[in-house]
Amino acid sequence: MFWQWLVMLAAPAIALGLWLVLPDSPITVAFLAVAVLVAVFVGVGAVLNSRQASEPPGEQPMTPPSVERS
Repeated sequence: MFWQWLVMLAAPAIALGLWLVLPDSPITVAFLAVAVLVAVFVGVGAVLNSRQASEPPGEQPMTPPSVERS
């Protein structure tokens, strides 16, 4: 969870910093757009490949309340 927040906060901050530092040109805009998209997809991939998302459920998973009969 910490890494997800780090990516969510760091990627836009770095992109904003580069936007302010780099010269204004269409190449800069294209580069930053690609860099932000790469950061988003890498971040989402890291979250989906994390251990918690790939662990199978326990031996006796709980049934959802909508399935239980009263």
